[in-house]
Amino acid sequence: MTDKIDRDGAIDLVDQAAKAGVSRFVMLSSVGAENPDPDTDMGHYLQAKHDADEHVKNSGMTYAILRPVALTDDNGDGDMVFGDKVDPKAKAARGDVAKALADAAISAEWAGKTMLMQSV
Repeated sequence: MTDKIDRDGAIDLVDQAAKAGVSRFVMLSSVGAENPDPDTDMGHYLQAKHDADEHVKNSGMTYAILRPVALTDDNGDGDMVFGDKVDPKAKAARGDVAKALADAAISAEWAGKTMLMQSV
């Protein structure tokens, strides 16, 4: 099911969006998808995310890819860290992830970027 949902489903959404003339696609990915290790428990999932991320990058649409660390069910307070300062072992509140995704959909600062993210 991982391939069907996290890779093939996401790729199909990208293709349908491009076909419909959508100008920007925001992808929710995962920390570790940049270089998936097949010998880990999450390797298969991260490879599926990696493949979908690469597909959106090559789609011709403006894209933004958010790669949060491990998720919690917290709302978060909007205090987030992005990029190289992210601790891969940290946590990300689902509410903060939602805020980041909403910003990525409208902010020019996200265009063409792939960003790691954690809550503080």
